[in-house]
Amino acid sequence: MMLRTFAMLLKFRFSNFRSFRSEQELSLIASPEVDSPDGVFSPPGLGEHVLPVAAIYGANASGKTAVVKAFEFMANAVRFSHTAWQPDQRIAVEPFAGNDPAVPSEFSVDFLLSGIRRQYGFVANSQAILQEWLYVYPKGKKQVWFKRDEGGPIFFGARMPGENKAIEGFVRRNSLFLSVAAQNNHQALLPIFEWFSESISIIGHLALFGRTYRIVELTELDETDRAAVLGLLRHADLGIAELAIEELPWGELGMKVIDLVTSQLPIGFKPQEISEKRKVVRLLHRIGDRKIPFENEQESGGTLAYLALLGPIVRLLRNGGTLWVDELDTSLHPLIALEVIRMFVSPETNPRNAQLIFNTHDTNLLGSGLLRRDEIWFTEKDNSGSSHLYPLTEYKPQRQENLETGYLHGRYGAIPFINSDILTARSGGNSEKK
Repeated sequence: MMLRTFAMLLKFRFSNFRSFRSEQELSLIASPEVDSPDGVFSPPGLGEHVLPVAAIYGANASGKTAVVKAFEFMANAVRFSHTAWQPDQRIAVEPFAGNDPAVPSEFSVDFLLSGIRRQYGFVANSQAILQEWLYVYPKGKKQVWFKRDEGGPIFFGARMPGENKAIEGFVRRNSLFLSVAAQNNHQALLPIFEWFSESISIIGHLALFGRTYRIVELTELDETDRAAVLGLLRHADLGIAELAIEELPWGELGMKVIDLVTSQLPIGFKPQEISEKRKVVRLLHRIGDRKIPFENEQESGGTLAYLALLGPIVRLLRNGGTLWVDELDTSLHPLIALEVIRMFVSPETNPRNAQLIFNTHDTNLLGSGLLRRDEIWFTEKDNSGSSHLYPLTEYKPQRQENLETGYLHGRYGAIPFINSDILTARSGGNSEKK
């Protein structure tokens, strides 16, 4: 058991978002039904063990990505609702398609920060923030720091310090009080805002643009983190000898494109200045006795996918925090995906209790023995088209049960139904021989 305590995600709840209609909960609290003490965090005073990993399985279009997107929406609302959302802008929440658009969506998170459990959440539709709250639990006792209901004044608890009433005057219908307070240097709420903005990293499906962006981020790493990235690349046996950062000119056309793109960005997203040169990552491969630099176009998709993950992984393992990854297995060899998980499970590589939440189709991970039974989750749609998120522990699998075989055989649900009769008919398999 790991006893150090840093910022940790405990529970995430949401409702009426994308394919999810009813309230769902993803919990990183270790299940009491899994009695093994291995591979869990044990924060002092919490009274519960916390998991370093959560893996989400399910058929295509079952809601796996929507879980990641729900948390991403919540984090972005905290980060940008005051600075980047315009006063008359609609809130870009994505309610369940079968619901009335006026039906609100709810987002709530429990997390541990500085050894104290906190719960923050809000309710919103496209027009306004309807509710917002923050509860703090020093020594396990609930304190209401603030509660907000649309149309009324914000209630501030006696235990919450700060110029709360003065800041309340800057809150708009479509902005969160937490976001406004952080921008006005509210010392008691800044750590919570920074948890959302600095301790959370979300990597969506790494299409070409997203992957390129993540690789470019590596150019901003300091020498220590860059060395760590190189060490992990070498450990993965990809034939990479060195990682170099080069500066190249954008060129006249490149600068025009940048000016055009940045002119369309909201204020909160615009960079303050843009260098006339761009930094690029160059991987040097060992070919015989030589080290030869490759262009990114020469690298394999798996190498680039792994490289795009390494920046956030190294940063969070050093500082603590939570990494969300949509489709961890995309372009990654199963052994590399296992290695990513192992980094978060091992106390030697994860001394600051960082956490990894990801979705995947890679069933090899289920049979690896690396994931605890309470770290495995599933998404599945019901007959009405509504998704549901549920843990493997609902099925009470035995300690020695082959989880990969059980999942592939449909024992836990969350697999696609393939109508082989249709495939046979289309291929002419049922037609009579002439």
